[in-house]
Amino acid sequence: MKLKTAFTLLFFTLFFSTVASAQMDRSIGREQYKRPKNNKKEKQDFVVITAQYYAKELTLDDFQAAAVREIIEKERDAIMTLGEDKDASELEKKDRGRVIAERIEANMAPLLSKDQLVKFEALKEKRKKS
Repeated sequence: MKLKTAFTLLFFTLFFSTVASAQMDRSIGREQYKRPKNNKKEKQDFVVITAQYYAKELTLDDFQAAAVREIIEKERDAIMTLGEDKDASELEKKDRGRVIAERIEANMAPLLSKDQLVKFEALKEKRKKS
């Protein structure tokens, strides 16, 4: 009786262990370490992203959105050289970035209505806090 129970137990143990191991991926080779790359997003232009952000936050009309895009586009070279400058210290970069941001803000302010200007000032304060 004990022998029959032992064989039955051994049979079920072997049977269920093969079913469990059949679910494992036992691939060998280079494919084993490949993971799917989900970062297939295109890099978007920062000018477009910034213009879309302002258009959404300030509820700009089409003319204002195009003008804001052009204002930021004019500062593209200054922003790119600021990011690529390896010799400047962080403080210098921060100061130059602040000057660029002030130029952009000064050019944007005349385009905005009173309500939009209030929202724009709130965005500037929020950015200064962070």
